[in-house]
Amino acid sequence: MEDEAEDVESTRTLLDIAIIPFEPVTIGSGKDKPEKEGKLRKAILEATTGQNLEQLKSRMKGRLVSITVGFFLWKGSPSVTNTRPVKDLDNLMKILFDVLGPGPQGLGLLKEDSYICEVYAKKELVDEKTDEGYRVLVEEYEDQDMLRLLEKFHAKKSEMA
Repeated sequence: MEDEAEDVESTRTLLDIAIIPFEPVTIGSGKDKPEKEGKLRKAILEATTGQNLEQLKSRMKGRLVSITVGFFLWKGSPSVTNTRPVKDLDNLMKILFDVLGPGPQGLGLLKEDSYICEVYAKKELVDEKTDEGYRVLVEEYEDQDMLRLLEKFHAKKSEMA
């Protein structure tokens, strides 16, 4: 029975990456948002080396997802003023979701943010700057009613555009 559970888990996993070392970014004032998204996009692409981006897109596109993300923030040192631990969790998630999605700096792995149905997120302090970064796990989320509704909504939205 244990082997069956492992098989189910592995078929649900669409993406599992660690982006370390990398300072987790937030939108902040918004003026340098494209630059920050670009850096995160590049880091995700580097973390997915060996995985074909087009294959990832086809596996994930149009699927509902559950995202588990850990933000590992350097706690700094007595000699350095560090504001990393005070970054808001919602702002940390927003830029990640934008990069996973279809926007200008997006990778297009998710059809829209609305396809994210479940999120688990945490901030964790790390002692070393080299341990700072992200752990991102994207799994398939099953809800046929939600999927039908979203597909219908986005199809109408496309027709109107």
